[in-house]
Amino acid sequence: MADNFVDLYQPQKMAAALQQISPPKRFFHQTFFRTAVLHDTPTLQFDLYKGKRRIAAFVNPIHNGVVVEREGYQTRETKPAYVKESRILRPADTQVRMLGENPYQPKTPRERAAAILGQDLFELETRLVRLEEKMCADALLTGKVIVNGKGWDAEVNFGYEAGKNKIVLSGTDCWSDTANSDPMKDIDEWRRMIVQRCGIQPTHCIVSHDVGWAIIENIRTKERADNMRYLIAEIAPRILPEGVSYFGRLNLPSGTVELYSYEEWYVDPNTGLDTPLMPSGKVLLGSTEARCEYHYGMIQNLNSLQAATRFPSSWIKEDGSMRVVQLESAPMPNIFQVDAFLVADVMEAV
Repeated sequence: MADNFVDLYQPQKMAAALQQISPPKRFFHQTFFRTAVLHDTPTLQFDLYKGKRRIAAFVNPIHNGVVVEREGYQTRETKPAYVKESRILRPADTQVRMLGENPYQPKTPRERAAAILGQDLFELETRLVRLEEKMCADALLTGKVIVNGKGWDAEVNFGYEAGKNKIVLSGTDCWSDTANSDPMKDIDEWRRMIVQRCGIQPTHCIVSHDVGWAIIENIRTKERADNMRYLIAEIAPRILPEGVSYFGRLNLPSGTVELYSYEEWYVDPNTGLDTPLMPSGKVLLGSTEARCEYHYGMIQNLNSLQAATRFPSSWIKEDGSMRVVQLESAPMPNIFQVDAFLVADVMEAV
């Protein structure tokens, strides 16, 4: 007799179904791109003016005043991407027991059709949320979002500059060299760089898991944390929602920095492998005070023809052979104040 043979003469009970699904995290989205902006134009332009810390000029009171020239500005343009995914429901799909359905109290085909429709919409929404979070990660960590898909190949570049928004450590400066590197001093210097160029205080220092350990194990960090005469480093890890771990606080000369680690993955469509949103060896310094927005363009559907964050639709084929459920969106995260962000590669390249 087979091990999984069901004895119909014995009382049976169906246990609750187990769905091993990791809900999508939205830490980058909810932290830095909390404002949603809708626009029904193909592109969005904005003017950027960067004022400088100039001081007034001395002049003899009997002379004419010094003419102060007006400084110019830049006009930049961004364009939303587009997502349109669908699921198909056929009559045959309604004749198969659903996940978790009690085989001794089966649903009707109509009940299954309604349940499948809701599940399909939920899964399409989950895929879209993960994509939006990946777009946020790309914008923050690389300074650009690459849109590459069916009939679409474009790039939105926010203007990260090497040595300014992008830092790469080498040699004994790499934090993997726990005896010679100085992570606290590096973070303090980068923090001052951000404040100097835009006047915005960084609120978050987000690191990959290996970088977090490199900070904790660093000899100089340990010495400062153990010094009872002043509180300059407080390492007190704890788990937070949205896949975030709090490492602790660094009380630096330039100000206080909170340390976080972000653990979230997505399946790379090119390799099929789980890929971390926060790559190994990365440090991100940024501020929630910087102007960052999530823009949504017009839905390219005659049943909508307006800007919306989501547009679900469903229809039945004329001959009744299938029902299609579809979800559309035109998302694009935008960083207006790139000077408030800095990304560093701090571990030795393998």
